[in-house]
Amino acid sequence: MSTSPHLWRIALLGLLLAGCSKQQAPSEEVRPVRVVSAGQHGIDNGNSFAGQVRARTETDLAFRIGGKVIAKLVNSGEHVRKGQVLARLDASDTSLDISAKQAQLAAAESDLAQQQLNLKRYQELLAKQFISQAQVDSQQNGVNAARAKRDEARAQLTASRNQGSYTQLVADADGIVSQMLAEPGQVVAAGQTVARLAHDGEREVAIQLPENALASVRQQQTFNISLWAGKQQYQGRLRELAGDADPATRTYAARITLPQAAGLALGQTATVALPGASHGDSSAMRLPLTALLDEQGKHALWIVDPKTQRVSRRAVSVLDINSDSASVRGALQPGELVVTAGVHLLHEGQRVLLLQQGEQ
Repeated sequence: MSTSPHLWRIALLGLLLAGCSKQQAPSEEVRPVRVVSAGQHGIDNGNSFAGQVRARTETDLAFRIGGKVIAKLVNSGEHVRKGQVLARLDASDTSLDISAKQAQLAAAESDLAQQQLNLKRYQELLAKQFISQAQVDSQQNGVNAARAKRDEARAQLTASRNQGSYTQLVADADGIVSQMLAEPGQVVAAGQTVARLAHDGEREVAIQLPENALASVRQQQTFNISLWAGKQQYQGRLRELAGDADPATRTYAARITLPQAAGLALGQTATVALPGASHGDSSAMRLPLTALLDEQGKHALWIVDPKTQRVSRRAVSVLDINSDSASVRGALQPGELVVTAGVHLLHEGQRVLLLQQGEQ
């Protein structure tokens, strides 16, 4: 059988293409990243901390029984009064249970009345010596048993009525509903948080402290607090300092109370500073929070070599951290390019493409 010349040409072309593909080296992956230029400038040596205004007492509210939400009566941000109903569950099952317990109580009361009537008759027959004392004692036991069943039925009815009242979520104090998570039609479990209530009254500033600031904060009697909105100034004192660091940020949560600022709006940005604090830590730099690479509590940065366009890991220690930036100290020189986006997708020596460079 002869082979067509056209088929021979196709086979030869395939062999040539396969040989060329084997000679070509695999292309290196180049990952696009965003960077900033590290700029050295003095920071407040951990003596000024950003935070948020919070209520002194915040309560997570939940239904004490499970069920289907049929009504949401308030929304997030609304002010409520103590005892005000915030949401309701479907009470069909609890209503049926109450009706059943009421019927059981009525039956128990009827049985007790019959047993008491029988006892009275037995006592009259005993007086006429028609029956023995043992028969009267037996009937007395019947009365006692019927009374116990009546009391049990009453207790069960009370418990059922309590369960019925648990279908309403009630505010336990005056305050602002900072979060309302329940929606009509949602099925919730007993104890599942459906609302968060920030109580009226004293306000506080929640901050995060680095390890090197703990001693000075504990010794400080008062703190200067300034608000970004309105630029108001307040005096505060330390109320609470966590005994253990957050596993992710390695910082310690603290609460600075504001005795003279009960009416402040929740969530405002505030700065807490130690009076008379020294400034000028020239070895620290502030970088975007997205530049930090956190691995099991250890922090590092990716530094880009402008000549080779390749990255290298640089270990740093975190001095201060807030919602969008962090103050770090380490072998970092002013002007070095620090990756701020895509840090978790890089590896040592990887080539990158700079998408954006901005001065800090």
